[in-house]
Amino acid sequence: MDIHEIFNRIKEKKQEKKKLNGSFKEALAGSKPYQDILQELETLKAKKNQIEVSIKVEFESELRRIDELKQHLLSDTQMLSDMALTSLMRGETVQITDENDQKYDPVFSVRFKKT
Repeated sequence: MDIHEIFNRIKEKKQEKKKLNGSFKEALAGSKPYQDILQELETLKAKKNQIEVSIKVEFESELRRIDELKQHLLSDTQMLSDMALTSLMRGETVQITDENDQKYDPVFSVRFKKT
């Protein structure tokens, strides 16, 4: 098999999966007990959100710090990936060891995106 055949096979299976998911969702939409539970769930979600909002007010500075940390982590993770890829392209061995002498090897993946 070549890469194009495998790509087409994946595409066909995704389409079949989408059709089956659609049939299942239609069956759920036609179920009265399921719709009643969904309505009850929406009411509970609204109550949950009210409680979360009131608590978020109390923890505003902590939540701001969490957002800052998320951004720093994303940036540092990207930098780590870039440095590892650059080292690997130079022919260097890339491996990280943590404080417990646990070794980490890089894992790379390839994805295809429509152009």
